[in-house]
Amino acid sequence: MDSVQKDKNVEQIKDVLRQYLQEKGFRNTPERYTILEEIYSLDHHFNVDDLYLLMMQKKYHVSKATIYNTIEIFLDAGLIRKHQFGEKTLSTSSYEKSYFDKQHDHLVIYKRDSDKEIAEIIEFCDPRIQGIKQSIEDAFGVNINSHSLYFYGTKKD
Repeated sequence: MDSVQKDKNVEQIKDVLRQYLQEKGFRNTPERYTILEEIYSLDHHFNVDDLYLLMMQKKYHVSKATIYNTIEIFLDAGLIRKHQFGEKTLSTSSYEKSYFDKQHDHLVIYKRDSDKEIAEIIEFCDPRIQGIKQSIEDAFGVNINSHSLYFYGTKKD
């Protein structure tokens, strides 16, 4: 994606946040927009500790409590998505930007001889899943807006 498109995307997500904050009666603070920009500059999953360290390295003055509170706002606004990738990370949720991302699923690869320590997380899209989604919609008479699918395993020898 070129820098012009990235700038347009950033402005669009800022508009989404601005509208959300106004609708909910929340304060429109510069820290929220700074956190949002940092999240949307990332190309990987993150947790609050990682984001806090990144922002401290960049000399932003934002508390971890502010990040936690802002994350909750972003979740409710549909700007990020929350993941719990395994037992070891149950106390540490992972997040990813979601506003422009297409629906995708995750393959969680554990380190050899461990069912808790994650070696790698692979994102994938498989068109067959859309067929399954359509079948479920037809069978139950519903419209599915989103889904979460996680596969867990280890690398084959």
